[in-house]
Amino acid sequence: MKLSQLLRMFFLIGALLGLSGTVLAVDKPVRASQQELDRGASITAREKAVSEKEQDLARREKELQELGREIDTKLTELTTLQTDVKDKIAELKAVQDKEFKKLIKVYSAMSATKLAPLLNQMDDEVVAKILRAMKPDFVAKVIPKLEREKAVRVSHILGML
Repeated sequence: MKLSQLLRMFFLIGALLGLSGTVLAVDKPVRASQQELDRGASITAREKAVSEKEQDLARREKELQELGREIDTKLTELTTLQTDVKDKIAELKAVQDKEFKKLIKVYSAMSATKLAPLLNQMDDEVVAKILRAMKPDFVAKVIPKLEREKAVRVSHILGML
């Protein structure tokens, strides 16, 4: 079939379908103004920039998710370590308290005259802690046996608490 015959058939079909007012510009080339070409190029550039930003955001989102998982893992590890440390400290404190109670029993079994020279060699805070753990009637016998200045400092510490 020739082109002219095809065009006639197309017009006939168009007329049957109610497209009689439609003009086909088969022979005419499409023309666009420079403004339209620039706008098209601008839209294409924007679409490319948006696509790149979307890819960058997707990459960053993935990185943030990975960092979040790492942080959660580290937090779990730290919580476990913290619990372990607390347990160890509690164990050590229990052992220390047990040993301190033994020491108090030993010191309480000594005479005030023999205990005072030992306490004179110790730090005032330690002496106050030891005396707090002892019975008041025994403390009353030990304090006068301490060096005078030591007895005053320790009595002051005992009175503060």
